[in-house]
Amino acid sequence: MVDFQRAWLPYMYLYIVGGGIFLIGMYIILKSNSLNKDRVRHRHWFHVLIFGLIYYMGIHSLFTFAALGQIMVAMIIAMIMLAMTAHLVTTLFFKSDRVI
Repeated sequence: MVDFQRAWLPYMYLYIVGGGIFLIGMYIILKSNSLNKDRVRHRHWFHVLIFGLIYYMGIHSLFTFAALGQIMVAMIIAMIMLAMTAHLVTTLFFKSDRVI
């Protein structure tokens, strides 16, 4: 059995430190009005950025659970990721006023 330090500590480090840097960057972008949430296109990009972080976290956890032999948990994460992807695609391409 793989211990906690080899399986989950790298995951936690990556997304606590990397996620913190990502959140600091998003804060700076929002405060400097480089990403204006009043504009539709900017809101779409905001959702894409947040989706990207959560998607990579999902991929990483999916394969970690699969490697640890917890296939049911990995399948649940895969279904959640598919639902998130479908939601993002429908939001961006079908509910948008403009073509991206």
